[in-house]
Amino acid sequence: MAQAGRFSQLRVWLIVLALLVAPLAGATTPAPDWAALTPEQRVILAPLEKEWPAMGPTRRTKWIGIAARFPDMTPNERDRITRRMESWAQLTPEERKKARDQYKRLQKLPSDQRPALRQQWDAYKNLPDDEKDKLRSRTPRTKPSMGGAIPQEWLIPPYLRPYRAQLRPPPPPPVEPAPEPAPLLPEALYPRY
Repeated sequence: MAQAGRFSQLRVWLIVLALLVAPLAGATTPAPDWAALTPEQRVILAPLEKEWPAMGPTRRTKWIGIAARFPDMTPNERDRITRRMESWAQLTPEERKKARDQYKRLQKLPSDQRPALRQQWDAYKNLPDDEKDKLRSRTPRTKPSMGGAIPQEWLIPPYLRPYRAQLRPPPPPPVEPAPEPAPLLPEALYPRY
């Protein structure tokens, strides 16, 4: 009788352990190689074929999900996805990193600033190609250097800045010009004995 109770406890623990380990087992299975994709998936993801071996499992799974939704997309959406895959495949690793960083910065942008950015982007897209080239060829704006000096404002904590006029020392008195020296006489140059 006691042994039957232990056996049921052991069985419960094994079930709990199996439930805990099951999600981990699925997480370690890698996304399929290019050869393991279906013919439809290979046709849809053809622009990414050369890059596929270097992709991690997360990115492969993402693209397989896009390929699964591809037949349900409108023709315009299909064209847009295909163009994006082709342009992404042509980017260098540095350009891809730059694009990912830009995307992250845009995601952090407050939602009230996004419509203005969208309007600027639409205005840019409507420009003639020669003007776009001029804008692209501009050197990137850099922040002006302060020459290593830290502005005094930065030394005051933000919660005290409303009172900075009271904290600021009074300005130094105006400097009066030094009086002109008296003319030097030749006798003053020779020592007296």
